[in-house]
Amino acid sequence: MKLITVVGIGPGNIDYITKIAMDSISMSDIVVGGKRNIDVLKKIINNEKHNFILDKNDTINRNNAMSEKSYYILDSNFSDLKQYILDNIKKDITVLASGDPSVYGIADYIERAFSEMTEINIISGISSIQYAFSKVKLNMNNVYITSSHGREPNFDFIFLHDKIAMVTDSKIGPIEIAKEILSRELDYTIYVCENLSYDDENIIIGDANKILQKCNYGMCVIILNR
Repeated sequence: MKLITVVGIGPGNIDYITKIAMDSISMSDIVVGGKRNIDVLKKIINNEKHNFILDKNDTINRNNAMSEKSYYILDSNFSDLKQYILDNIKKDITVLASGDPSVYGIADYIERAFSEMTEINIISGISSIQYAFSKVKLNMNNVYITSSHGREPNFDFIFLHDKIAMVTDSKIGPIEIAKEILSRELDYTIYVCENLSYDDENIIIGDANKILQKCNYGMCVIILNR
């Protein structure tokens, strides 16, 4: 039976992609993903040490299989994506997801859109949130996880929690969060984690006033710890 597999490929650095994720990708007919995710995959294909195969012949076979695949570059137009998958529903399709596909990722959309038509398989990955907690050496016990991607956060509810992880976007990020904390006179240590696992990874730790000393932040993970 053909199926759609949603595969988490980690926070960005190719070293954080799991073997089971690569095995699933290698067996699929079509790979769907954002341009950056496709670029990461092709970097792996061109680098034998990241193929997770010890036998040289298996490595060659893996690379041949990868080169024969069809690739679909995903943008924000999910209508086009849905039609493309429907047109290829009888093929094995792998959808790449940054981090973990079930943590504010694409897995929910794929389940809702296609579960009545074909089997859906989800392979978890290392999320940017997991990675961030490990980098700042905090445990994830009792953490409340949320996101500002395409939504207006309910800060009154969010700040009921002592430990918070938020995946941010360009509209609501560290500056906006720091201002909300100051306006409520709350006492949080803020961890701003940018470009996680990449060469330009940057982590800033401090109170709200320190976070506001920087004018611009990219998309990042914010950890708040009261």
